[in-house]
Amino acid sequence: MTNLTNKIIFVYAMFFYSIIHSQDSTPSAHQIRYIDSLSQIAKKDLIGNGDLLKRLLNISREANYHKGELQNLVNLGIYYTNNSMIDSANIVYEKAENLIKQHRHLEYMLPHIYNNKASILTQQAFYYKALKYYHKILEISLRQNDRKTEIITKMNILNCHLKLGEPDKVLAYSKELLEDSDVIEKEDLRYRLYTNLALAHFDKKEYGKAINWWNANLESIKNSDKKGEISYVMTSIADAYRSLGKYEIALEKSIEAKKIIHNKPELSSYAVINSVVLGKIYNSLGNYKEAIIHFNNAILQNPEDPMDVVFIYKNLGAIYKTTNDWKASSNYYQKYGSLIDSLYNKRNEDNSKISEGKIQLIEEEYKNELLTRDNDILTYKNEKQRLYIISLYIGLCSFLLFLLSLAFYKKYHRSEKQIEILKKNEKIILEKHLQSKEEEFLATMISVNEKLNKLSTIKKYLSSAIKYNNHDEILEAEKRLSQFISSTSDLGILKNRIESQYPGITAQINAHYPDLSTNDIRHCLLIKLNLSIKESAQLLGVSVHAVKMARKRVKKKISIPEDVSLKEHLRDIVEATV
Repeated sequence: MTNLTNKIIFVYAMFFYSIIHSQDSTPSAHQIRYIDSLSQIAKKDLIGNGDLLKRLLNISREANYHKGELQNLVNLGIYYTNNSMIDSANIVYEKAENLIKQHRHLEYMLPHIYNNKASILTQQAFYYKALKYYHKILEISLRQNDRKTEIITKMNILNCHLKLGEPDKVLAYSKELLEDSDVIEKEDLRYRLYTNLALAHFDKKEYGKAINWWNANLESIKNSDKKGEISYVMTSIADAYRSLGKYEIALEKSIEAKKIIHNKPELSSYAVINSVVLGKIYNSLGNYKEAIIHFNNAILQNPEDPMDVVFIYKNLGAIYKTTNDWKASSNYYQKYGSLIDSLYNKRNEDNSKISEGKIQLIEEEYKNELLTRDNDILTYKNEKQRLYIISLYIGLCSFLLFLLSLAFYKKYHRSEKQIEILKKNEKIILEKHLQSKEEEFLATMISVNEKLNKLSTIKKYLSSAIKYNNHDEILEAEKRLSQFISSTSDLGILKNRIESQYPGITAQINAHYPDLSTNDIRHCLLIKLNLSIKESAQLLGVSVHAVKMARKRVKKKISIPEDVSLKEHLRDIVEATV
C-alpha cells in the first residue's frame, strides 16, 4: 500500500513538473499552491520520501520559488539525518544557508536550520560545536523577540554544558531561568530545568542539593501516568543516597522505583537505569552476587547508551577481581577495553565523515563560483560584442557614433584589467586562507599533545586506584576518563587537518599498502608532517625507541631498501597519484 501511494505521488509530481516547464520563470499562485501541497505530503514521511523531496527541490528551482526550495532543502536534511546520512544532511543545510544569504526575506528559517545542525552535533557528542549554533539561535530569537525559541535554546545550552562536565556553568546560567515566570509556570520547562540543576549538583558531588531538585520534580509528577519518569527520578534519588553512603535508603528507593516499571516492556530503557543503580548499591553493600545479577540484567535489556555498557563491564571486572575470579574478571575487562576501542574508532569515523562532507561542500561551492563567474564574463563579453557590432554599423553612417563605439571599446579593455585585478586579489585571499589553515593545524597539534598528557595523568591515577582497590578513587577515575573521552577528538583531528592539506593522502597510502595497520598509517602521516622522531614520540606519548621501531616496521612492510628514506618514498607516492 505504501509503495502504491509513493508511486501515485511520484506521478503527480512529474505531472506538475511538466506544467511548470510550460510556464515562465515567475512562480504563479497555482504553482506555489501545488508545490506547498506536495511538500506537506512529503513531510509526512521524512524517512522514505527522499526521491519525492529531491524532485520537489528541482521543481521549486525551475519555478523560481525560493521559499519552496528552502523548505524542501530543510526537509531533505531531516530525511538524510533520519537515514544516518549525516554528511549529506550537513551539505544540504549549508546549501540552505547559502540560499538564505541570497534571499534575506527567508532568514526566519535560520533558527530551524541551526537547531537541526546542532542536534546532529549533539548526537555525535560534539557539544562545543553544537553550542556555537545554539548561541546563534539565541541571538536571533532575542532579536526577533521569540520567547519560545529563546527558552528552549537556553535549555539546550544547559544540556550541552552538562554533557561537557561543566556543572558550574549550568548552575550559573540556570539562575536567570529560575527567575523567569514563563519557565516556572510551565510544568514541562520547569521539570527540565530542575533535572539539569539536579544533575549539575550531582556532578559537583553536592548530593543533598541534587536530591532536593529531584524531589521537587517527583512531587510534580507523582500522581501522573508518567510511570517511566517517576521511576527514573526515584532511581536518581537512590543513586544520590548511595553516593552519600546511605545505602539502605538508596536500596529502598531503588527497589520502589523498580516495582513501578515491573512487567512493562515499553519502559525497558528506565529498567536499564534502575538495574545499573541497583548493581552499584549492592556492590557498595558488598553483596557481589546481587550486584552481578543486576548488572547482567541491565546488559540483557540492551542499554541505549554504550557508556552504560562500558560502566557495567568495568564494574563486573572489578567485582570478579575482588572475589578472586580472575578468569571472569579478565573476560569483562577485555570486553570493556574492546568497547572503549570501538567507541574510539566510531568517533574517529564520525570526525572523518564530517571533514569529508565539509571538503565536498567547499569544492562544490568553489566550482559553482567559478561557473557563475565564467558565465557572467561570457554574458558580459557577448553583450559587449553585440553592442560593438551595432555601434560599428551605425558608425558607417555617423562619425559621432564611431567615436562613441571607440570609447566603449576602451571601457571594455579597462574591464578586462579589472577582472585581472580581481583574479589576483582572489589568489591572495586563497593564500591567506591556506596560511590560516596551517596555523590552525599547528594549534590543533598542540591541543592534541595536551590531551595526551591529560590521558597519561588519568592512567597514573587509575593505576593507583586499582592498586589500592579504592572504590571511590576508581569511580573518580572513571568520571575523569568519561569526561576526557567526551571532550577529545584524539588524533582524528590530526588526520582531518593533514587531509585538508594533502587531500586523499590516507586513501592513497591504504590503496598502495593495504597491509598497513592504523598505527602504521599514523606514523606515515606524522612523517608527512615533517615531525622528527622525538616530536612524534612526544605527540604519541611513547618512547623515541618505540617510534624508531615503528618506522622500521613500516619500511619492512612496504619493502623499502635501507638506503631509501621513508619520507621521500611517501612524497613520491603522493606526487605520483596527483
